[in-house]
Amino acid sequence: MMVKLNIGRALLILVFFGFSFSVVAKKTSIKLTDSSRVSLLTCSAGDELYSTFGHSAIRVSDPMLRLDIVFNYGTFDFQDPKFYPNFVRGKLKYILSCYPYRLFNKEYVSENRSVWEQRLNITLDERQYLLDSLFVNLTDEYRYYQYDFLNDNCATRIRDIFVQSISRKIEFDYSSFDKGKSFRQLLKPNLVNKPWSELGIDLLMGIPADKIATPWDYMFLPDHLERAFQNASFVSDTAKYSFSGKTKMLLRGKVDSPRFIWGSPLQIFIILLMLIALMSYREIKLGVRYLWIDRTLLVFAGLLGVLFTFLWVGTAHKSMVWNLNLLWANPLHLVAVFILSSKKFRNLIKIYLNINLVIALILLICWAFLPQTLPRAIYPIVIALAIRFYLFNRFLKITV
Repeated sequence: MMVKLNIGRALLILVFFGFSFSVVAKKTSIKLTDSSRVSLLTCSAGDELYSTFGHSAIRVSDPMLRLDIVFNYGTFDFQDPKFYPNFVRGKLKYILSCYPYRLFNKEYVSENRSVWEQRLNITLDERQYLLDSLFVNLTDEYRYYQYDFLNDNCATRIRDIFVQSISRKIEFDYSSFDKGKSFRQLLKPNLVNKPWSELGIDLLMGIPADKIATPWDYMFLPDHLERAFQNASFVSDTAKYSFSGKTKMLLRGKVDSPRFIWGSPLQIFIILLMLIALMSYREIKLGVRYLWIDRTLLVFAGLLGVLFTFLWVGTAHKSMVWNLNLLWANPLHLVAVFILSSKKFRNLIKIYLNINLVIALILLICWAFLPQTLPRAIYPIVIALAIRFYLFNRFLKITV
């Protein structure tokens, strides 16, 4: 639900911003006619990670004025000298931009993605007030906002501006929603054919992602925003009016069907667990010690632990705090690696690994009951760690 950063897109964003400023400068001269239309645009998922969950935008058109523009809350300033530090730390400001619909259309044609349009049944006065509100939001004072993947993104911004700008109350019908799902569960359908992306997202997102989302929250995803708008209505004392017209497909892109994917994380890690189990059996049988296995596992888990800790305490990513993956991916594993074969710290390392063995066993037993859904693909890795922690006690001394 964001804009991809490449050279072509960078040039396009410059056009977006230039057009945005020119439109704002002329906003007082834009008075919509009866032929004007306001629509919600919903875009299908793309191949890249940034486009996995689709996208939403607002289209305002008026044939009499030869006006056809799109308001997009999913752009950002790639020329910001602090772009990369802010991106990593979750402090990147997203921007509302405005540009011609033909550029929007060209973008999704090139990416072979589908686009649907819902014309909204609002009055001329409501269309005009919405447009004026969008122009106000295009000014420097309001166009920048702190992006939050779950609570404040290109879809929720559109939901909010419609609710706030239209004087009549919009009543949403959530009967088509499969209610009672967490934010993490709502993301799963878009990740069916992307197991490695699914693993990465599951590893990085902490307990906040497992909060049960309200129907209102569901609209953080473009496809749920579309369904909510489709079933919404205006209700008066005498009648009920549909908020949205029928959905029209503007572009037909490729459609991905669920498929079996060889080389998924779970498959790879199961094979890795089998190899580690075989090597561990060989150690017991022959009385040898393969410390390189322990070091490799500890470095892998330790580096992940450093990443999880940084995202929790060093960034503004609200969905990445309280990450229970730190129970097995402990940053202190990186310290343990250096003293693993030291006779001086043998007792200390035994205590440390025994504590982590207990934690791993509890984690494996309580996996399904934790307040955070840990990725099942990591289960074999935690078993492998437990095996290696246990084997330490099989030897009276550590050999290199």
